[in-house]
Amino acid sequence: MRKPENRPYYFRKRAVKKNIEVRFAHIPGRWFSTGTSNMAEAVLFAEERMRNDYVDTKREIPTLREYARDFFLRTDPDSIQMADKRYKKDRAPRYYENHQARLEHFIFPRFGEYLVTAISSKTIRSWLPEIVLKNGKPAADNTKNKVLDAFRIVMDSVREDGYRNDNPARDVTKIYADIKERVPVPPEQLMVLFPEDTEERIRIWHGLMWAVYFSIAYDTGWRHGEIAALRVSDVWVTQKGYYVTAARTLNHEAYRIIDRVKTSGKGLERRSGLLYDDTAELLLRYINERKLSGDDLLFTGPRNEKPLWSETTNRHFKMVMREHGFYHEGLVQYCLRHSYETDRRGDMPDSILAVSMGHTKLRDDYDHRTEKDMIRLLDRNRDSFFENRRRRGQDDEVISLDKLRRDKA
Repeated sequence: MRKPENRPYYFRKRAVKKNIEVRFAHIPGRWFSTGTSNMAEAVLFAEERMRNDYVDTKREIPTLREYARDFFLRTDPDSIQMADKRYKKDRAPRYYENHQARLEHFIFPRFGEYLVTAISSKTIRSWLPEIVLKNGKPAADNTKNKVLDAFRIVMDSVREDGYRNDNPARDVTKIYADIKERVPVPPEQLMVLFPEDTEERIRIWHGLMWAVYFSIAYDTGWRHGEIAALRVSDVWVTQKGYYVTAARTLNHEAYRIIDRVKTSGKGLERRSGLLYDDTAELLLRYINERKLSGDDLLFTGPRNEKPLWSETTNRHFKMVMREHGFYHEGLVQYCLRHSYETDRRGDMPDSILAVSMGHTKLRDDYDHRTEKDMIRLLDRNRDSFFENRRRRGQDDEVISLDKLRRDKA
């Protein structure tokens, strides 16, 4: 049977004794049995289904791109940002920026021209595992799951606006991410990778730029994006030495540098890190040789002036680790963050360490200290422990001012 004009459904009947089947415009690719061979009853079935699905047949149905244009960036009364504020969900701006980037870079290219009523869980389920990055490489499972999160939020809004009564993105389960446990690079390996002899360090890391980049990662424990976004103007000096300040990050989903660090909106807007003398020496030499100044990025690709992406730096890190026989499955540049926090635990107040790491509070999964590490920490404080014991009972008496005045009277 031909599809009638301006109708949201049409029928077919394959055999005389078979029930009539109906296909809806908002559920393409699927036929439903009406349970009857009587056309009048079949129409009643279809109309009842339309009412149950809350589809307004007189209302023009938008495509996903039309519906979700600037979905996460809008701030009008009906926007997701205003809804979150009304329900006291305190989200950093980067949350909305990242979700909008996922919409534009992953979801729109595949579903942007679909009517919002035509998207099915089946198509989402088959597409999600195949998501690739801009460079053509498969996206990480965690990235795919974040894309699904953005899709779910948009389709929740589609449902709430009455275009459909379900959310196909919520019918799709997240991909199980087999994440390897992060471990720190052992201290004896760090001594080999970061010798005090700067020329040797340059040789180990295959060039001055790489030696500077990974030395900053080793000294600060910062994330790749925060180091990749550093400019010459982010380097500071005091009478005691050099420091770097992170106020920006290279966002891999937005494919650009944004003026935020990960804890913006939850903690400090910027973060500072200490550079050791050998790293500072390499950094100054690098800046002078490259003739960098002002807002010039410290690190750019060898063949262009674009920022260093994590895939590039991580590949270089693994190459160096393999050359020294240190590589094992799951070892990535991020492990230097775990090395930093493990090494600093107990040497500075937890609040300061958390800020330097870019965490709102310290996380136990970054603490990899062993029994020997704890003994070394105690040993460094041995003298103060015994001094406190010797002073026990010998401290000056602590009395109230009121008692002192009464005793004098």
